[in-house]
Amino acid sequence: MRKILISLVIPVIKDWKPDLQDRLLNRAMKTPTQHQTGSSGWTLLNLLISVSIIAILTSLALPAFSRLAWDQRRVSAVNSLVHTLHLARSEAIKRAQIVVLCPTEASGTCLERAGPWTDGWMVFVNLDRDHPPRRDPGEPIIYMVSAPSGVDIHANRRAFIMRPVTVRSTNGTVTFCDPVGRMTGRAVIVSYSGRPRTSDRDLRCPSP
Repeated sequence: MRKILISLVIPVIKDWKPDLQDRLLNRAMKTPTQHQTGSSGWTLLNLLISVSIIAILTSLALPAFSRLAWDQRRVSAVNSLVHTLHLARSEAIKRAQIVVLCPTEASGTCLERAGPWTDGWMVFVNLDRDHPPRRDPGEPIIYMVSAPSGVDIHANRRAFIMRPVTVRSTNGTVTFCDPVGRMTGRAVIVSYSGRPRTSDRDLRCPSP
């Protein structure tokens, strides 16, 4: 065990002066009975071994922690959008009106162009049924939420238009991707009936 621990420390002290390396390694190779009796406390070598072990364990654990944190952010973002889609669909049926889910700008209006949903999204009643949909003064906002941080959200539609059950809604796909491209993304697929489902098959995230 002592030799294994020393092999872990050697890369740490390889840049030290040769005479200091020799003294440390010679002392480490001695058995406990070869040291002076009555000595106590931690030696510098003990400290280096401990630090090396901690560094190795930390480097092994960091990827797992990073994946766990990403999974939590992704799940939170996906669940938020799925909840919003269900709400928009149910409100369209309940009100017998066209209800729109659109990405928002910082000003709180619908995004005028196709792009990432970085500021969040909102649901409103499109009373005048304009197309592309735009919220006008007096049109009630049903729900508005900010986009979760740390997730790139893109859609292949400028907005999702939910209509009463007799007319089909807008179908499309919203992707949730890792900004640096290391982790697995996920997609929310919206059918013509307005029902969402999640998938990670054949998912193509934009290049970071």
